[in-house]
Amino acid sequence: MKNNKLNIKTILAPIITSRDAINKLEKMVKKMPFKTFELDFSDVEFISRSAAHELLVMKEKLAHRLFFKKDIIINNTNFDVSEMIRVVAANRAVPKKIAEKMETKIVSFDEFLKHNLSLDK
Repeated sequence: MKNNKLNIKTILAPIITSRDAINKLEKMVKKMPFKTFELDFSDVEFISRSAAHELLVMKEKLAHRLFFKKDIIINNTNFDVSEMIRVVAANRAVPKKIAEKMETKIVSFDEFLKHNLSLDK
C-alpha cells in the first residue's frame, strides 16, 4: 500500500460486528510508517456498537501514544455508521457511572416553562 488511505470495506468487510475486526485494523495501522491515516468507510453498511467503541478506543490510544503517535481520520461514513459512532462517542463522554449519579426529575411542560421564564427575569 503506497498511501495512508485505508478502505475499510476491502480490509475488513461491509458489515463490521466485532472488536476483533478493529484489533486487526489496529495491528495493520501500527505497522505502517504513516503518522496520519484516513479510514475510508465507503460502502460500509453497518458497524456494531462494540466495534464502534473499539474503533474510538483505538483512535484515542494511537493519538495519545508517547512515541509514534498516529492520527486517525474517519471519512465517508453512511448515516447509520456515523450515528453509531456518534452515540458511542457521546456515551464515552459521559460515562455511565457519572450519568447514574446525575439527579433527574420528571416535570410537566408547564412547570418547566414556569421555572425557565422565572430565570429570565
